[in-house]
Amino acid sequence: MPINKKGYFVSFEGIDGSGKSTQINIIKKFLDNKMKKEVLFTREPGGTNEAELIRKLVINSKSNINWESKTEILLLFAARYEHYKKLIKPAMEQGKLIICDRFIDSTIAYQCSNNKELKEFCYHLSKLMLGDFKPDLTILLDIDPKITSSRIKKRGVKNHYDNKSLEYFTKVRNEYIKISKNLSRVIVFDGNSDKEVISKEIINLIFKK
Repeated sequence: MPINKKGYFVSFEGIDGSGKSTQINIIKKFLDNKMKKEVLFTREPGGTNEAELIRKLVINSKSNINWESKTEILLLFAARYEHYKKLIKPAMEQGKLIICDRFIDSTIAYQCSNNKELKEFCYHLSKLMLGDFKPDLTILLDIDPKITSSRIKKRGVKNHYDNKSLEYFTKVRNEYIKISKNLSRVIVFDGNSDKEVISKEIINLIFKK
């Protein structure tokens, strides 16, 4: 799936409670004053009406639905394709800077849990549906799950992952670390550092790239 790639795509990754949303909001306020029309802020799963509907099924559902692993991955990629086709691809072709809360690395870290077969399944789907498209830069906020558990408890709105165990988030974090070691586009930041310091470093990195 060829794309006239004029824009620049930045994804933010990290376990729940790592500070992604905080950093994205700080960066949004900064960029809104500098280049509002040239920046698109979005998220996964979500970004379009269709993808947000799938998000409700997978992430925000309060029912006891327990998807098969591959079924959940297929739903996430259905949302991703809608997102890419209707929002990301046009914005890239318009030359915009895109800041996305999660992308394919989240699917690998959360849904595959060190399962080689599921990882191959994900990468095959990505190639089939998105071609060679991937983030130009990925910001990974790394933090100890023991710290994030207290942050998650303070949230007013719960999602499907908020009740997951410490062991689960430790596995997700370890998977993210593996991803960062294998992909040069992934830059790791200490999610427990001062949020203002981190945001300045991230903004400088984005403009440098």
